Amino acid sequence: MTVQTEIFSGMAARVKDVQKATPAERMGLIPGDIILKLGKHEPIEAVEMPSVLDDISGSSEWIVIKRDTVIFRVSPAGGAMGAILEAFPIPDEITLETEGPWMQYHACLRPNDAMLLIPDRISAIWWPIPVIAYGYFRLWQMMGATLFLYGIGYVTSPLAFGVVYIASVMILVTGGPYLLRDTAFKDGFHPRGRIAIGKPGDVATLEMVTGAMLRLNTKHK
Repeated sequence: MTVQTEIFSGMAARVKDVQKATPAERMGLIPGDIILKLGKHEPIEAVEMPSVLDDISGSSEWIVIKRDTVIFRVSPAGGAMGAILEAFPIPDEITLETEGPWMQYHACLRPNDAMLLIPDRISAIWWPIPVIAYGYFRLWQMMGATLFLYGIGYVTSPLAFGVVYIASVMILVTGGPYLLRDTAFKDGFHPRGRIAIGKPGDVATLEMVTGAMLRLNTKHK
């Protein structure tokens, strides 16, 4: 598999603040993010001329963000106005190596608390184990409801349990991300922008560091 390498150096931009109810907030930017690439623009351009943030709304453009140790892309559909930026010199070259295509996710944030990334497509490895899939995505209500139905089927008859189990698998396979997103919203998560990640192992790390930054930002307000 071909390894793709991207190197970032020079002047970046750091997010100082994000105004409420703006495209930047809906995109999911948070204070502390380092913008390494801003569509076709250099990040420093948006520091000197904030109107640039309204020009990067093309669906084919991406903003490259470094959040703590994770580098990922955010779709700027709708622009990024509302982000207050400052110049940030990159102290050392940042090298990003990826293998294969970037995986796309729907980002969900629970204000001041946590982040949840829901993939565009549910991997087939989760299909036989819906309960564990819901637990992995921290969708406790859906996990609890599925376990409850399993329990009813189990005490009723093997046939009833089989029907309930097959139904739960079909719901996960056919509903996929839509079901997970709807359940996440009911659990208090708010929809944010589309995110692309180049390394599968960065998914859990990004969720953890985002949650920590959200809680820290709330504490300092």
